[in-house]
Amino acid sequence: MALSALALAAAFALQPVGSFHGGEAVARDGERWLALRGGGAAAALVVATARVRRVHDEIVDAPGARTGEAVSSTVAGTRMLLRGAGLRSGAVATAWRGDEPARISEAPIDLRLGDAAYRLALRCALPGAPCRVELETGTHRQALLELAAMRNEDGSLMLGDDASPALLFAGDIDRDGRLDLILDATDHYNLSRPTLYLSTQAADGELVHRVAEHEAVGC
Repeated sequence: MALSALALAAAFALQPVGSFHGGEAVARDGERWLALRGGGAAAALVVATARVRRVHDEIVDAPGARTGEAVSSTVAGTRMLLRGAGLRSGAVATAWRGDEPARISEAPIDLRLGDAAYRLALRCALPGAPCRVELETGTHRQALLELAAMRNEDGSLMLGDDASPALLFAGDIDRDGRLDLILDATDHYNLSRPTLYLSTQAADGELVHRVAEHEAVGC
C-alpha cells in the first residue's frame, strides 16, 4: 500500500502537487506554504495556500469512496510546495531551463548558476557495484544517491528496480548564491520520491544536504 510522506528534517517539508493515495500528502488544506513557480528567468517562490481535497482513488477505492487526496495551490503554475527555515518569497535564480523532468542517465546534465558550473553525473563501476548520482563543481564532488545497477541484454542500464531518477529543479532556492536541487530520488518504477537538497544546510565536505523528501506510490 502507499508509503507515508515524510520530512527528513523537522524544519523543512516538500509537497508535490497532484493526486495521491490517502495518507501520502504532507500538506493540509488551508496551510501556508511557498509555491515554487515557473522556470528560467520567471522562477519564484510565492506565498501560497495549500488546497487538499478528498477525491475518488481509481486504484484502491470502491465505487463512491473518496480516500484519495488532490493537492493544489492558490498560486497558478505551482511546481512544488516548500517550507522551511530560511526560505522566503521572491525570484529564484535557475541553473536549468527544463520544464519537464530530466531523467538521470549515463549522459551527464550540465548546470550553470551565475559564474559557477556544475554537473549532475551518474558514475557506475559495473558489474556488481552500485551506481552513484554525483554533483560536481570544480574539484568538489558529492554523491547524492546510490542505486543498484545492472546491464540489460540490449546494453541499456537498469537502475534500482527499473527506476527512473530525474532532475526536477536546479537553482538557488535558499538564495545563498550556490546551487540547490530537487531530484526524484526514486529506486523503484512504482515510487516517486521528490527530494530537496539545500546548500545552506551542507555539512563540511558537502555541496548540498538532503533536507526533505516526499514518497508516493503509483498503484
